[in-house]
Amino acid sequence: MEQHIATLITGLTQGAVYSVFALGLALVYSTSRVLNFAHGSMYTAGAYLAWVLSAGYLGLSFVPLLIAVSVLMFVFGVGVERVVVRPLRARPNWKIATMITTLGLALALDNLFLVLFGGTAKSMPPTFEGVLMLGGIRIPLQSLFVLAVALVTVIALQVLLSHTRLGRAMRAVSQDATGAAVVGIKANRIFAISFGLSAVLAGIAAILLSPIYLVSPLGGWSPFLKAFVIVVFGGLGSIQGVLYAAFILGVIEAFVISELGATWTMPIWFVVLLLILMIRPRGLMGKWS
Repeated sequence: MEQHIATLITGLTQGAVYSVFALGLALVYSTSRVLNFAHGSMYTAGAYLAWVLSAGYLGLSFVPLLIAVSVLMFVFGVGVERVVVRPLRARPNWKIATMITTLGLALALDNLFLVLFGGTAKSMPPTFEGVLMLGGIRIPLQSLFVLAVALVTVIALQVLLSHTRLGRAMRAVSQDATGAAVVGIKANRIFAISFGLSAVLAGIAAILLSPIYLVSPLGGWSPFLKAFVIVVFGGLGSIQGVLYAAFILGVIEAFVISELGATWTMPIWFVVLLLILMIRPRGLMGKWS
């Protein structure tokens, strides 16, 4: 029983971090209808940035590291939208062109990281060491910390989207960009901000996952694949659906690893995804919530 509870806590922790990363992918798609294939490479950029600012060179503690990575990743995300994505919007079939271009950007960034940092994976030390004993249940303090930070991040994003002027503008653009422009909302500004926030979420997820998984030039592809499954599972364009999907699949992953091993994670994820799509072709919640 204790083992199952510990596995459940691990799954909730994974689900919380996956939700942070997947929300970035969903946010860009919801506002601009762009499927950003460079989202995984943004995660990798955030991971290397965190490593450079902490374990690699500057030795920043968690709070300054979080602020620095968030600011730099926001600038990076806005830059990607303005330099790479925005010029494509005026062209025919711009959505397909954007998908191909962001895929090319991902490959270019991965090779850039390989040149800059080499092929040897980097390690990040955990923020907290030790375990918390609750009866016979051993809970790593790092897991509790990661869970807390991820939940705070998700709640902050929900507040931003639901209770701020910027959030209402983003929702308006997601529903009807032309109508939003009529009432004075600048769609291009919202698109840029959504890319910036998406990059910030990728950076935060990288900070939380880097002490668990090594930082490597191709390390963003596995999180990207998982984020893509989560977004489709939850429903394209649904923020709330992403949250449900992330926690469901995070818990499933934890129990699969515990009972069958890590190699079974993605096959079972895809089986669950196919079952959901057979029942609900648009995912759990196929609209903005």
